[in-house]
Amino acid sequence: MKDINEFEGTLAAIDRLTEEDAKSLLKIMYGFVNTAMTGNGGNEVKLEVVHKLSNIYKRTSDLNELRSKYAKKS
Repeated sequence: MKDINEFEGTLAAIDRLTEEDAKSLLKIMYGFVNTAMTGNGGNEVKLEVVHKLSNIYKRTSDLNELRSKYAKKS
């Protein structure tokens, strides 16, 4: 059940991203994927990239919270 809640929460956090934040995250993710596919690290690096991408998705709600705090201070 925890996995389903985490999945749903992550999807909701993605829906709340600003266009600017979404584009930034896509660029970061593309950099990781491109490095994994064109580098010499083999499967170990590819697995590491999958973990990094998963962490980016899981921390999307943190980004939304930071954006909200920053907006309130401005």
